[in-house]
Amino acid sequence: MKLKSTDKVARRLALLDGVDLSQAYLDAIVAEIEDLDRIVAELEEFAEGTPWVSQQLQPATNKA
Repeated sequence: MKLKSTDKVARRLALLDGVDLSQAYLDAIVAEIEDLDRIVAELEEFAEGTPWVSQQLQPATNKA
């Protein structure tokens, strides 16, 4: 089940239950969460089309 964006934000804001914050500050937190979610989605889309090469490296002082 995929959560709607508002559900994801609400779940994260629930962690702040009991913390006294102004509405302006809550609005800023919501905007930040939505921006980070957008960035992560864009990076995931980019990563799907990009081959990732891994290589094991040894310190220069060790000889194989």
